[in-house]
Amino acid sequence: MTILYKYYSYAGGKAALKSQNLGFRKPEFFNDPFELTALSNSVGPVSKQETLKARIDQLKDQVAILCLTRSPFNPLMWAHYADQHQGFVIGYDVSGPFLNSPDYNLITVDSGDVLYTNTKTPFALNPESMEALQGIYQQAMGFEGAADRALARRLFLTKHASWVYEEEVRVVKKVVDWTRTVEEDQADPFRSFYMLTRNLEPHEVPGIGFEPGYFVAPLNENARELYLYHHKMPIREVYIGARSTYEEDPEFPEIFQPERQVFKLDVNQTSWSFEPRELSSQ
Repeated sequence: MTILYKYYSYAGGKAALKSQNLGFRKPEFFNDPFELTALSNSVGPVSKQETLKARIDQLKDQVAILCLTRSPFNPLMWAHYADQHQGFVIGYDVSGPFLNSPDYNLITVDSGDVLYTNTKTPFALNPESMEALQGIYQQAMGFEGAADRALARRLFLTKHASWVYEEEVRVVKKVVDWTRTVEEDQADPFRSFYMLTRNLEPHEVPGIGFEPGYFVAPLNENARELYLYHHKMPIREVYIGARSTYEEDPEFPEIFQPERQVFKLDVNQTSWSFEPRELSSQ
């Protein structure tokens, strides 16, 4: 069993504990504007550079990425992604085909360690590299063929060295398999997903008469292009932030489930680290 972790805000963590669903987001909506630019230091004809940019833009719209980490104890991660230590870290058992099978993922969790670098290696645009990029795109679309795994990892998993503290592990998932129908996708428990939306009101779409529910929008900015998969992930560990008040929440007893350990993080006064204190339902 391999456990990897995800940091959540207070509200997001409560929802994740209840649903046991994981959310994948399209990379265009990540907080780092350098996402998927590892090949941008390209060398070759202008026409091939334009093709490269177009293909990467298409890939950004064809895949969604799950970001996990190897450590539940990183103070910067708690500050940035977990409501300034008021949220949660959830430890998931990441074994099984949902995150490991190439049938569902362009990059699986066992090969998803992010690569950190200070420089961008020049990317030579030639027939071989363009064919390799086309193979990755075809794989993302669901078509059979051999994708260049090394090039896919370079494109999706390379980040600037300033992010090294995150110890990130990614899963790159094919959002839609174009070889299957929508009905087939939604019938597969490893492919079906939902999105958090709200119904648009008539005043938000002036000049068009429509029934409630006909037009929808993301529930909020955090829900934009977030794909929540119906597959329920086994939760093995839960860490409650050092500033969390969740123990006072009426729903707190629900956190205790079989095969799950629950910890509260205390600040160690003799160091710069946390002390995990295991909680019980008693």
